[in-house]
Amino acid sequence: MKNLKPLLFSTLSELKKSSSSIKNSHLYEAFAAFCGFKSYAALQAAPEFYVNDFEQSKIQCFNRMKQMGFSNAESLQIYQNIKLVWEQYNNISLEDIYTFYSEASYEDILKSKHTLDALMLLVESGNKEAIFISLIFTTQVLAKYKDNPDNRSGKFWYKKKLANENLNQFQLNIAEQFQQIASYNKLFELLLKKFEASNKKAFPSPAILKVISKYFDDGVKRCWSSYFSAKPYLVIDSIFYVLDYYNSDIPIIPSHIYQDWLKAEMLTSHSHENLVEIIELSNNNDEKWLWYFVGLELGLDATQSNLRAINANTGKDYDDYGPMDVIGNEGVCLPAISDKRKIQLKSEAIKLIS
Repeated sequence: MKNLKPLLFSTLSELKKSSSSIKNSHLYEAFAAFCGFKSYAALQAAPEFYVNDFEQSKIQCFNRMKQMGFSNAESLQIYQNIKLVWEQYNNISLEDIYTFYSEASYEDILKSKHTLDALMLLVESGNKEAIFISLIFTTQVLAKYKDNPDNRSGKFWYKKKLANENLNQFQLNIAEQFQQIASYNKLFELLLKKFEASNKKAFPSPAILKVISKYFDDGVKRCWSSYFSAKPYLVIDSIFYVLDYYNSDIPIIPSHIYQDWLKAEMLTSHSHENLVEIIELSNNNDEKWLWYFVGLELGLDATQSNLRAINANTGKDYDDYGPMDVIGNEGVCLPAISDKRKIQLKSEAIKLIS
């Protein structure tokens, strides 16, 4: 959605040409009434707002302006301008949707029917970026829902609610969450159909890797996305969620997709474990050395072992008491390449980090 205040400001400038008494606060109240709220403060407290009945909105806005002392002609003019503001404000782009799901709380996301509907329309239209974004955010919402053991009884309490049985507040909340999550289950099923129909190309690769893709040319034609560049772990979590859903060893998601997002995760959250995995999974000698140099620039040496003993019960460094586990990774062995090539790849690694 567009930013509301600039739209109202430009509307105010136009209205002042014919009515010098109108103020910004009047427009805020007019917009709130148009959307069905008793005050602008109530509108601000709402996670989202939308209009289904424009005739009712007209009456609400017109009456509010009359109560504030404006004439019939002024009230009608204000309503007409507010409707234009709404048409601009209600234009939800994919970027708006991405921002909402990135910043909103879990509770607000479940209540957000308007934004979900807009996303659903984009998915149904076959928008590839929307399918990708939806898959990540939907699996994120569903995983969070399933992580709460209280929600295991959601279907039970929802049926009780439908039967008009008296529920306490806790039971009612669980029933309502089950009802709200149903929309995301529906979207997830739709996404899986789109995912399968797209020949498993619903996951693009992170655009941050495009500059070095020549070093791991595996013959796969990639599409790129700048979304989730700051949080690639969300994509990795989504990949595992989908794989777990299918519960199959069949490569539902191509391995190069996981590897690409693992590399992006390496660049945002430096990990010796991820670095070793990236090098071990690569079949390209140049790429192995490239990521070795990336690791060195980040203070990690993939050829060095970081194995250590911990107490299996506490997870702390082993202190000669209790059961012992070994965690970490052994160092990797790099293939032989020329010194000249090493210099070139080190230079590329520095560029990538910078």
